[in-house]
Amino acid sequence: MERKTYISDDVISLSEYIDSEDDLDCYRCWQDDETQSGYNHKLTRSFEEWQATTNTTVQARFVATIIRHSDNASIGSIFVSSEDTPSDLAIIIYKPYRGKGYGARAFSLGVKYCFEVLSLDYIHAGCYPHNISSVKMLRKCGFLPHPEGNQNEKHYLTGEDVIQLDFIKYNNQRIV
Repeated sequence: MERKTYISDDVISLSEYIDSEDDLDCYRCWQDDETQSGYNHKLTRSFEEWQATTNTTVQARFVATIIRHSDNASIGSIFVSSEDTPSDLAIIIYKPYRGKGYGARAFSLGVKYCFEVLSLDYIHAGCYPHNISSVKMLRKCGFLPHPEGNQNEKHYLTGEDVIQLDFIKYNNQRIV
């Protein structure tokens, strides 16, 4: 199936998320312990339950599948929260593609799309202090710590207090 491309560079594209093609990959990624730790969330629903209650393309103001040009592989997804919430950019990179720079590349394209196409004034992004890769990626993409937006939560497994760090990038900042 041909996908609409929203934005691309020489390595990847942010392209149309197609439920029938992308939901299973996304669900499998959510079953990964590293993904659950990165989002402080334990997936307990079956694929059918998840699919019935997670309508990503309707809930988000922007959602895309990350496609690698060299082999047309779907390597993750990226989305911006719904319009009734502060703009929050989030990403999931599928396990075989992590640690190869695709996350920062896709996040930078997502930021560019948010500013140039969605005309957002700023974008938030969050992660947990133990997720060093995400902290590095956010800083590489020009996000700055925004302590006023930090959120206190309970750890999804232990119930202990944890903080989700908030980062922000303003439209007038340089995109890396």
